[in-house]
Amino acid sequence: MLKKQYSAYLSCCRYGGSKIRPIGVLFLTLLVLFITGCGSSNSDVLESKGVQRLEEKQEIPVLITLSCNQARPSSPCRNVEFDRSDEIQIVTEAIFSAERMQGILDYAAEYKMNITYADGSVIRYDLSLGTDPEMQGLLVNQEDTMIGYSIPLENANQLRQVIQRRTD
Repeated sequence: MLKKQYSAYLSCCRYGGSKIRPIGVLFLTLLVLFITGCGSSNSDVLESKGVQRLEEKQEIPVLITLSCNQARPSSPCRNVEFDRSDEIQIVTEAIFSAERMQGILDYAAEYKMNITYADGSVIRYDLSLGTDPEMQGLLVNQEDTMIGYSIPLENANQLRQVIQRRTD
């Protein structure tokens, strides 16, 4: 039945007729919605060249540095370097766990984070954690500062702990 109505709609339009059947319009609308829905990508996952490199086993960072953002002098923080594999793993797990936030950001980063690879290339992020263990972290890839990613509470607290160990 639907095929018959759809072909009637096409023949109407093909021969210059102006009569458009409501069921044909509904069918085309549903078809367009289905196609666009199936073609969309999962934007909740942090997608960038940096994450792609982190996912590849041969592209493990050799150094991760956190530099205090001088634009936020009121917040206490210290520069930190992570070169141990266990610490690098905690940071990379936090990046993988981050989920895309809705809306446009208005933020001031606590840290500028540089992820350095053996070949000397560097991927840059903005990172904000604060000191409140009940707050999630914020991660922003410096290639696209309009999109923010929320670091889950557990990962944010692990980052706070590893930073605290390095600064004590």
